Amino acid sequence: MDKNLKAFLAVARHQSLTAACGELALTQPSVTKRIANLEHQVGADLFDRDRRGMKLTAAGKVFFRRAERIEDEYRQCLEEVSTITTAGMPVLRVGAGPVFHLNCVARLFAALIKQFPALKLEVKTDTGHDIAQPLSAGELDIYLGIIPKEQVDEAILVKYITSVEHGIVVRSDDPNAQNAVIDPSKLKGYRWVSFVVDPETERRIQEYCAPEGAVESMIDIRTTSFATGLQLVKEGGFVMSAPLQLANRIESEGLRIRPTVHGMPRRDAGVYVRKSSLGYNAIQAVLSYFETEDLDF
Repeated sequence: MDKNLKAFLAVARHQSLTAACGELALTQPSVTKRIANLEHQVGADLFDRDRRGMKLTAAGKVFFRRAERIEDEYRQCLEEVSTITTAGMPVLRVGAGPVFHLNCVARLFAALIKQFPALKLEVKTDTGHDIAQPLSAGELDIYLGIIPKEQVDEAILVKYITSVEHGIVVRSDDPNAQNAVIDPSKLKGYRWVSFVVDPETERRIQEYCAPEGAVESMIDIRTTSFATGLQLVKEGGFVMSAPLQLANRIESEGLRIRPTVHGMPRRDAGVYVRKSSLGYNAIQAVLSYFETEDLDF
């Protein structure tokens, strides 16, 4: 990628010339010159410079949006060319939502290692709400789970595997555990814990349980750990929303999960990959795994 463009992106992201120089392993005069060359080409100042750092001007903000797209296109171009000239990839970076990382990632990784002994594997389970961004940016190679449809663009291939519906986790001795379904409106005395970023489910909980007109979130504790969420429920006084597909995990901890009386929104979950990386053998192996394995979702 153009060296002036790389320097611009580094400075824009760090808002600091010193930090950008560290990332690029260049001296300040070199980076300053590259920014000046780019501003000359563009015909506008891209940064406001002061003692606190370097902030994008209005022109710089417009240029930054386009520059990030160019960076993504360049990365995907390299991937497409690389798939022609190499057999695979040294590291496969996988992001996984709870249904996948708790139910099948271990088996998937075992199958991949058997097929590709030299392949290194990474899994990230704390992916946040804007999941499509790290996938598009090349920080993840595959995502297993749910990405809102509005976040998925034409550069991403989607293979849906299952449909996910949330229920409510309670202690086994809780009166609600004795029923086939739970009426969330009867849970107004409980405190809520959340272990995933799930705005749609939280909105439904809010509708059921919050006083009419309330705007403050019902969630009392947020954690990225499923195990921590279960422990809080076990301690008493807490309930938690979780996918019904995790019932076996939940019941092994002596807890119970029940669907809600009105049902939570069902959403399609599956495998998301960049189309530019489809030539990699490891990527194809993952897609094949989910097409051929009898998964217990």
